[in-house]
Amino acid sequence: MELVALLVFGVALSLDGFAAGLAYGLRRIQMPFLSLMIICLTSGIAISISLGLGFAAAQVMAPEAAQVIGGILLIFLGVWILNQALRRITRRPLCIRIPPFGMVIQVLFEPLDADMDQSGAICSREALILGIALALDAFAAGFAIALSGLYSIFVPLFVTVGLFLLINLGILLGQRTSDVLSEKVNLLPGCLLIMLGMFRLI
Repeated sequence: MELVALLVFGVALSLDGFAAGLAYGLRRIQMPFLSLMIICLTSGIAISISLGLGFAAAQVMAPEAAQVIGGILLIFLGVWILNQALRRITRRPLCIRIPPFGMVIQVLFEPLDADMDQSGAICSREALILGIALALDAFAAGFAIALSGLYSIFVPLFVTVGLFLLINLGILLGQRTSDVLSEKVNLLPGCLLIMLGMFRLI
């Protein structure tokens, strides 16, 4: 059962990449292999660090308390991501002017903004910004899932490989679909994290 939960967790974190891939496919924005690897490895490294921190925090707490706190954090994170997705659907404007993190936060809300030079391709620098934006959710979720007692060295691998596959799949499907699918996919990661959080509280 825990393996299933970890797989669901990996998919939940990879779906943001799928949604970004859909958006890029719709706009015919190219994703070179190097840029794709930068994005995937950035998230993989972030979740490795956060899992370690969450595991360390769990060692100094009562197991029951750590599981409850981790579950609650997953639910809160899921709600936040869901709200983030709804912002994208309603196209609510967001203007961040705090360098250097302003652009990262902007890309977190609107992946298309990663193509800053409007070249029609994501270069290495833009990929790093997108990778950090996607890693923000992964970092918080990794800490929460490890704190709740679900810890595996395979999670970073699930997320890295999952992102690689789903971004590519998103780009391919994006070239053949509409904005509606992209918007609906944005709702799934938050819902999955809320479900995982509730599972850890049962």
